[in-house]
Amino acid sequence: MDEFEKRLKRDSDAIQADVSPALRARIDASLLSVEQVRPASQGKVPVSGNLWWASSLTGLAAALMVIVLINWDRPGEPDLPAEQVASATVPADPDPLLTPPMLDIRTADFTSPLEDELVRLQSDLEKARKTVRKDLDFTF
Repeated sequence: MDEFEKRLKRDSDAIQADVSPALRARIDASLLSVEQVRPASQGKVPVSGNLWWASSLTGLAAALMVIVLINWDRPGEPDLPAEQVASATVPADPDPLLTPPMLDIRTADFTSPLEDELVRLQSDLEKARKTVRKDLDFTF
């Protein structure tokens, strides 16, 4: 930046310009009328420093009230054994009008540990991702 400043000064010195006395007076008057900007006084500290605490507590109280109001009149669900829960969640004969034709609704019977099922699921998802990507590349 130092070199740039030197070049600017050199170039400005090389300019030959005649300034009339009236223009010189106007320039001097405008330079003298300008004051330096003073920093704002450090008198009073803003109160907003503690408002974040109050607003956080207010938001927390509002969230708790919403949760309580949503769960207010819900009947308690009885504790059911796993077999009854599975039969209660998956109807024995699902309504064909509400079930899409490609959706196979039945309870999951795990024949191997969950880790193996997870590996198989990940490989199925990877195959589906590759198929979708291939279809999108073909489309576009």
